[in-house]
Amino acid sequence: RVSDIVGEISAASREQSAGVAQVGEAVTQMDQATQQNAALVEEMAAAAASLNSQAHELVQAVSVFQLGQQQQALAPVAAAVPAPAAVRQPMAAPVPAASRKPVAAAPQPALTTSDDWESF
Repeated sequence: RVSDIVGEISAASREQSAGVAQVGEAVTQMDQATQQNAALVEEMAAAAASLNSQAHELVQAVSVFQLGQQQQALAPVAAAVPAPAAVRQPMAAPVPAASRKPVAAAPQPALTTSDDWESF
């Protein structure tokens, strides 16, 4: 009778040990997934910051164009949360200046020498 009880305790201990090992393995897998997610979050934050910077550069680049008499109001840009320090991928090399086409100068009003002023 004592040997049966000891056998049951031994079997229960093995089952409990196997269960603890499975829990440990699950915790390890969850930790790995958490680390991967954290890395992805850092990459996405860096990409968002880069996209925000590029959007500001684009706004500045197109602000030189005039749209006639229309007053274009830009929606305020929401302040971006600063990205955590992350390894950023190098951006593509800028186009060399020699390959860029020169922008034509805006036409200037014609200069006249006549004094044909009218009163208003």
